[in-house]
Amino acid sequence: MRRVTEVPPRPADTDTGRGTGTGTGTRTGTGTGTPVSARLALACVRHHRIVLLLWLLLLGAGLAAVGPVVNRLDRQPWSVAPHESVRGNRLLDGVRSFEGQIDAVVAGMPVADPRFQRELMAAKRDLSAVPDVIAVTAPTAPTTRSAPSAPSTPSVPSAPSDSAVSSDGGAALLSVRLGRGLPDGVRQKAEAAVESRVRDIARSVPGVEVTLGGSDRARRAVAERSLADTRRSELITLPVTLAVVYVLFGGLVAASVPVLAAVCTVGAGMLWLLILSRWYDLTSPALSTTTMVGLALAIDYSLVTVGRFREERAAGHDVAAAVVRTMATAGRAVRFAALVVAAALCGLAAFPSDFYAAIGLAAAGTVALSLAAALTLTPALLAAFPKRIGACAAARGTGYGAFARLARWTRRHALPAAVGVGVLLLACATPFLRVHLVSPVGEQQLPPAAEARRYADIVAERFPQHRADAVVIVARTDPARLQQWAGRFAGGRDVEAVGAATAAGPGVSLVRMVPRADSEGGPADRLVQRVRADRPADFPVWVTGRSALDIDFRAEVVDHAPRAAALIAATTFVFLLLMTGSVLLPLKAIAMNTLSLGASFGALVLVFQDGWGAGLLGVHTLGGLGYWLPVVVFALAFGLSMDYEVFLLSRIQELHDSGVDNDLAVEVGVQRSARIISSSAALMCVVFIGFATGELLVMKQLAIALTVAVVVDATLVRCVLVPATMTLLRGANWWAPPALRLRFRTLRSPARGAGTMDA
Repeated sequence: MRRVTEVPPRPADTDTGRGTGTGTGTRTGTGTGTPVSARLALACVRHHRIVLLLWLLLLGAGLAAVGPVVNRLDRQPWSVAPHESVRGNRLLDGVRSFEGQIDAVVAGMPVADPRFQRELMAAKRDLSAVPDVIAVTAPTAPTTRSAPSAPSTPSVPSAPSDSAVSSDGGAALLSVRLGRGLPDGVRQKAEAAVESRVRDIARSVPGVEVTLGGSDRARRAVAERSLADTRRSELITLPVTLAVVYVLFGGLVAASVPVLAAVCTVGAGMLWLLILSRWYDLTSPALSTTTMVGLALAIDYSLVTVGRFREERAAGHDVAAAVVRTMATAGRAVRFAALVVAAALCGLAAFPSDFYAAIGLAAAGTVALSLAAALTLTPALLAAFPKRIGACAAARGTGYGAFARLARWTRRHALPAAVGVGVLLLACATPFLRVHLVSPVGEQQLPPAAEARRYADIVAERFPQHRADAVVIVARTDPARLQQWAGRFAGGRDVEAVGAATAAGPGVSLVRMVPRADSEGGPADRLVQRVRADRPADFPVWVTGRSALDIDFRAEVVDHAPRAAALIAATTFVFLLLMTGSVLLPLKAIAMNTLSLGASFGALVLVFQDGWGAGLLGVHTLGGLGYWLPVVVFALAFGLSMDYEVFLLSRIQELHDSGVDNDLAVEVGVQRSARIISSSAALMCVVFIGFATGELLVMKQLAIALTVAVVVDATLVRCVLVPATMTLLRGANWWAPPALRLRFRTLRSPARGAGTMDA
């Protein structure tokens, strides 16, 4: 057995001087061959007070942006998409006389009870007198007046009285509509007055319960819950991170650097979201995803940087020289890792719906901020506390550590190890073959105890004519012609009822068709397809509603997911090719990451579709996964998992370039990178688990999927698959076309001259 003494000395020990130089010239490695990031870091060291002040200002601006960002989260996730259902919704939004609606279920006694009727009539009278309320609908004679802000636009006629009474006669629907174009302050005042008066019904009639809800209120509840979950997750994550890094580094100041980098990154991320909201409609996943990615990557990158800096200080270099050498090695890996993550997220732009592009750009911008913090803020913090961030022994590895022994065992059993882990991951992915995609919008994201969710459940159970899966047909015609055409669908095997056509606005009418109840949504989907296939010839119609939206967005995922995956794989391949100079290593990394993602998708189906462990994890299920979840998980998890591949391959590559043979380079590389990669993976899981403790379903799904992906990648992939496959490929690992070898060698030479990496 070869011993680790065969590993040559670190090239850094012979390339640059040690001691207490001023950080200039060759002693700090700032010659023409030094990477730009190293020269930038040196500038941040020399002017660290200015850098810290700039980041402090950026953090303050980000904190000020939180309020405006949250206010802009109250948007429809389908506001910009090329689907028929979306166009129908936009047409309705454009012609309606109202903009905002407050709904309530009033239950507890028969609607025909005189006391109930008297209170409803009094409530309608009072609500109609509230400024900016233009229509009140309840199971009594409707009271309606025109909106002062839009006198030329007729108000929407109220629904027939019987449609506002539950099927058992024991509950009533109350709906209040507000005028268009109201300033935020005026709208909030009107909403507060309406809510107060509606809740007074329960106080005036003993035994009556009022439950507020509706799509507008559900979206606001989701936005508020998203912000609350984000703050709660930060309060959980940051102290735990500080404690873990303190144990790892053995000092409070050194442990504080990754935490400060994470806080500044998330704060700056809020400012980025505010800027992005000028061009894209943002939804609650954008806020939570940005915060989660910012925390995870800022901690990850700063952890790697601080760990490498402490080693360089232990090797005898002054602060400036240690920072330069750190950025030429660990900084290089961080740059490539960030590029891979950002490229994967930008692959979401392959989808035509701006919903995906907004999430991708929001998270990619946060990745860029995490990288900026690692390249500028972290060096400045290291320079600000040079005596408080102690040195540590260099991670040279003895070749007898647990990870090195595991790598040697894997090398001796390379083929069965690779096949065994591959089969295991494929088996874990098989539940995803029966995935059912659903629409987790609005109240479905909220826990069952939330009021907006309870309202939706009550309506679905007691007001079947108002079920959320109703098919809505919007037409540019008058109600009579639309009713005549829609009547042909009455009595069909998938149709429970066809409502009365009403005028939605000037020249636009709508009619609701209620499909037969089915937990799988089969009748609703078939009804949408049937209506779309049998359109009238004399006027245009658009089929919308939740069922139509589900069909359109599911089709978008199926049609465009292969293109997005190909784009993500291609950009990842290019960056890894530039980093390693190898053709096979990037292909192998992509294949292994795809296997680990399969395990995440399988876990999602088992937990959130089949309900395995749902009670233990505190989650509620919808019988499927949100249609957007696999797409976003693939982009995020693919990039995040590739982090560890980049860090590990960088270490192995530097050993190989310095003359170590392939097998020994893998063993020593796995051992030397083990401490930082394991700690980084653990901290990422802390961040994700912190978000999994929130109440929003979509963030629970996303956080659990990312946790599984990171755990699989940091254990099975790093410890078994990478050593096994690199042993099987041997010299082919580093093969590249002859025409590219010289270029790759030139690109890698600064990092080789600066020493081996810690991660």
